[in-house]
Amino acid sequence: MSPRTAVVVGGVGKLPYAGLSVYYLHHLAGLQELGYRVHYLERQHRSWETYAPERDEMPDRADSAVRHIARMAELFGFVDDWSFIDVEGVCHGAGWKRLRAVLDDADFVMTVADPTWFDELERCERRIFIDGDPMFTQIALVTGEGTRAEAPRHYDTLFTYAARLGAEDCLVPDAGLRWLPARPVVATAHWRPAPIATDAPIVALMHWAAGSDLRFEGKEYGYKDREFAKIAALPRRRPGEYLLAAGGGGVPRHELGGAGWTLVNPLGASLTMDRLRAFIDGSRADLGVAKHAYVVSRSGWFSDRSTCFLASGRPVLHQDTGYLDWLPVEEGVLPFDDLDSLIEAIERLDADPARHARAARRVAEEHFEARV
Repeated sequence: MSPRTAVVVGGVGKLPYAGLSVYYLHHLAGLQELGYRVHYLERQHRSWETYAPERDEMPDRADSAVRHIARMAELFGFVDDWSFIDVEGVCHGAGWKRLRAVLDDADFVMTVADPTWFDELERCERRIFIDGDPMFTQIALVTGEGTRAEAPRHYDTLFTYAARLGAEDCLVPDAGLRWLPARPVVATAHWRPAPIATDAPIVALMHWAAGSDLRFEGKEYGYKDREFAKIAALPRRRPGEYLLAAGGGGVPRHELGGAGWTLVNPLGASLTMDRLRAFIDGSRADLGVAKHAYVVSRSGWFSDRSTCFLASGRPVLHQDTGYLDWLPVEEGVLPFDDLDSLIEAIERLDADPARHARAARRVAEEHFEARV
């Protein structure tokens, strides 16, 4: 009997570093553990959409994307099951004939976050879209503006990381669509807890900002830069080793360094799986800062990157977005909403770090396991 087939659509090649790749590939790995044969699919929608880290540029050519997908396919076991459609319509990897046959045979297409649509996806009748960027996705759907304004409407089943959508104090609109609550997943088989050095730093691996803030119904919705400003004085308030790996434009490196943060290149920390594991294993805890939009909307969002730390036995200091409504934990994940509560959370962590480290792995297995 042939295994069931699923197609996972994502953005592994467009931003080819492991720290983002695992966001998509944990879904793929979970389906593999459930017995599916999984075909990974990606489409370059427009020019200058893919990043080539070795040249630090956004080229039209798909060579960096294709090479990175092939490397990740080796690590995650889908060597002969991937397709990358470039801006010229060339289907690298499997090729168009094989891709169309896969779509004809697939039980479902699962698109993770990347707003992808092209007509061949209609060959599979059952289509799932997972919104990983709540508020930004829904505003685009309501206003009809931006790259996410249309693609999700082609999917019959919609999930969102706005796990509190519909709650009285949740500001995320439904855009006239039915959304099911979702959370990030982690395939814990790909992560192993390692001992924590006593002098290991608390680390933050993040994208600083992604453009201008959005305005919707008289309110502004911004990015992580606005929330990080609330805790930027942490090293001055509570001495310790705090390491920040922040990508994206506008990072005030001089000011943050002067405030006591140790700044490192985020690509150096997350370009490959080996580097990402070493970065996580070299940490004492993850500092999970959320986008301003996730916080003020009370979305219930939780970081996919933080799940990698949890699976590696690293506690997570995670900004409150309302996620405690569905993540009822007291150990391993320590919430905060401002600098004072962050310092209190660090003090709770330091009171019994071994207990929180053990709990972190348990939280990953009980609440974020991909196959579940």
